[in-house]
Amino acid sequence: MYAVIVGLSGVGQSLAKTLITRGYDVAIIDKNHERCEKFSSEYDALVICGDAVEKDTLRDAGVEKADALVAATGDDSVNLMIVSLAKEFGARNVVAVVRNPEHVRLFEKSGVKVIVPDDVVAEHLYQHLYKVKDFLILGKNQAEIFVIRVENGSGKSLEKIGIPNGSFIIGIYRDGKLNVAPSSSMILRSGDELLVYTIKPKPENIRKVVEAFAGKI
Repeated sequence: MYAVIVGLSGVGQSLAKTLITRGYDVAIIDKNHERCEKFSSEYDALVICGDAVEKDTLRDAGVEKADALVAATGDDSVNLMIVSLAKEFGARNVVAVVRNPEHVRLFEKSGVKVIVPDDVVAEHLYQHLYKVKDFLILGKNQAEIFVIRVENGSGKSLEKIGIPNGSFIIGIYRDGKLNVAPSSSMILRSGDELLVYTIKPKPENIRKVVEAFAGKI
């Protein structure tokens, strides 16, 4: 995989380091000479010190052959120009880091994928706070699906463990297989992963579900 990353501060730099350490080919564009020199001295990557809103700079980075381009400067207006140019070059997978959530729709209208850093951080904090993973919000926060790992309740059946009203166990991952709509008499094992569906999720209800299976928060 070949990726072009524009912006060597914050998200862009972290992503570049991650891709490089995992063996991906990466080209980085940044206007700051000091950042470019420091990064190129530490990592094996093509580092171009230039302005990514200029076509020649993107061409030098090989954007037309890139599997992905990520615009991760700290300026949404600059990122919008970059992704627009990248699409002109035919970049296959174009992603923009958007700082202001109010700008998301503008980027989406351009046909690019959007990442809002604050939302990503909030999701990770949520997962750590509530000991959940792989959660999905449905509608306008009308329902939520999430996965929790069984630490408490091993050896008990689902019916013996109190689950708040409005929450349902719709699946159990065990030994690499998903048991859909498990019976209430199914005996839980430590390490089972429960797929939970909850209506109109409230923090106190989610907390009760998690504590029933994964211990105190």
